[in-house]
Amino acid sequence: MDTEATKFGIDAVAETEQRRQLLWLMAEYFKVLGYTDLKARLPGYMAPVMLSGTLEDHRPDLTCRQSNGARTPMLLEAVPGEEIEDARMEHRWTLLSSAAKLYGAELHFVVPKWTADGPGDRLLRRRLERLEIAPQRIWAV
Repeated sequence: MDTEATKFGIDAVAETEQRRQLLWLMAEYFKVLGYTDLKARLPGYMAPVMLSGTLEDHRPDLTCRQSNGARTPMLLEAVPGEEIEDARMEHRWTLLSSAAKLYGAELHFVVPKWTADGPGDRLLRRRLERLEIAPQRIWAV
């Protein structure tokens, strides 16, 4: 079994610098919006809880509660441009989508505005449609 693929997405701190940069930006933005219970795979933050799947376990990149009246929970996945078509993401994103449905949470993604292959949000939306995953929002930053 490929140990790199097995370990991906479970560390308390995100694996790549680009993923951490996307997460820092969104964590700071959500704090400004008044979101609470913010947990992120970043240094200095409490890590989100591990989600157990049938094939793999994964830790969401960021979890929080929105500042609306219902304090709606949110799961956020940071997707660097080179990971949009990464085959390792299929099980991870499917697990996050299932968890969001189970817990009544919104599933959001954040991608770079532009990647080597074009607009990040459009490329990710196409990939998610192929996987039959419907996010509440894709942030392009």
